[in-house]
Amino acid sequence: MANKYKVAVLPGDGIGPEVTSEAVKVLDATELDIELLHCDIGGSAYLRNGDPLPPESIEACKEADAVLLGAVGHDYVAYDIPRRVLIHLRLDNDAYANIRPLKRYPRKGEPPRPKWERDIDLVIVRDNAEGFSLQHSGMLAKTLGTDRRVITQYGAQRIIRYAMKYALQHNRKKITCVDQSHWLYSDKFFRSVFDRLLEDHETLERGYQHVDVAAMMLASRPEDFDVIVTPDIYGDILSAVVISKIGGVGMAPSACIGDSFAYFEPIHGTAWDIAGKGVANPLASILSAGLMLEYLGEDQEARVIEDAVGILVAEGETLTSDLGGSSGTAAVGDRVVEKMQSVKDGEILLLHDPLEAVGSPDRGA
Repeated sequence: MANKYKVAVLPGDGIGPEVTSEAVKVLDATELDIELLHCDIGGSAYLRNGDPLPPESIEACKEADAVLLGAVGHDYVAYDIPRRVLIHLRLDNDAYANIRPLKRYPRKGEPPRPKWERDIDLVIVRDNAEGFSLQHSGMLAKTLGTDRRVITQYGAQRIIRYAMKYALQHNRKKITCVDQSHWLYSDKFFRSVFDRLLEDHETLERGYQHVDVAAMMLASRPEDFDVIVTPDIYGDILSAVVISKIGGVGMAPSACIGDSFAYFEPIHGTAWDIAGKGVANPLASILSAGLMLEYLGEDQEARVIEDAVGILVAEGETLTSDLGGSSGTAAVGDRVVEKMQSVKDGEILLLHDPLEAVGSPDRGA
């Protein structure tokens, strides 16, 4: 008997509802039995009903097998109000592992690129619960500002173990610890935990980089990395370096996973400047939905989604403006659904390179 899933859908603010609706469209196109629990959250919800996280939305998240999040944040609402959503999802539910698979999908007709820039495919695993996190302990005065950063043995062990488990499950060969251990005591501790856990592990190659060097290498030699494990703030910074090379934030999905709770969201945020215009790139949200299916154990359907996105980008015909196209948000979602069906029907076989599947001669050296 096929599994039945409940997914809480939290569209949120800005472009969140637009891109999330396309991810839902893709989920509807799978062969899975998914009940969608649509919930109102964020700054827009606060303006409508005085609560950024209504009780019924909390209950839906508890009931659901996974949560699909759009984005939260509103220009007319104080920052701390929509942030309650993130505190609830990330901290109250202890979704401590932030997984950011960053992959460049090649596009037909684009200028040839060197292999190192063409074949970017790495994963950043950042701690979602420690470091600076979402609950800051500090002070701001006229002449002083402070922040308190904490890394514990428990927190470091579980995020590093998660990164190790992820690497093994996804046939990744190398895990690199990125920190600033040459001068920060909390990072010295993080690296010491990494050393202890990887000391006798023969399967995974281990590497070390300080965050400034890692950023430089990601800008010029990203092929040197496979899985990166790092405290929270470094993961944000390093992600931005890679995202600039894979097509922008519209191509960057993420998963936030704990021991018994998980939510999935695009990295891009609310993007109020383009909200309501129907031009936002939904692929990060669609790929996040694919990560959610992988989390639920539906690897085949997750792969169909990724294959469909790879083919769509490779063809280069139905893309939003951030990727050099002129199509709207809904048109991209519709086209992904079409490509999913083609993949399922065997009309398109995705090889190691999506450009091969669309018969493109455009290759870099």
